[in-house]
Amino acid sequence: MVVLIRDLFTCQRCWRIVADTSQLVADHRRAHRGDEALFWDEMNLQCLCKRCHDSAKQREEHRSGH
Repeated sequence: MVVLIRDLFTCQRCWRIVADTSQLVADHRRAHRGDEALFWDEMNLQCLCKRCHDSAKQREEHRSGH
């Protein structure tokens, strides 16, 4: 929840403000690959709406092999 508040409930990809927090995701900017420090690092997290996370972001991760 800290990341959503920090990013003002605004998707960092499409810049849409989303009032329904069930439609927001705290997304890892860089894949953590099991690294706990990177997993919990708030600077490695960004607020994305589910639409952006489930579409563009997932395609990027699949292309890069993560």
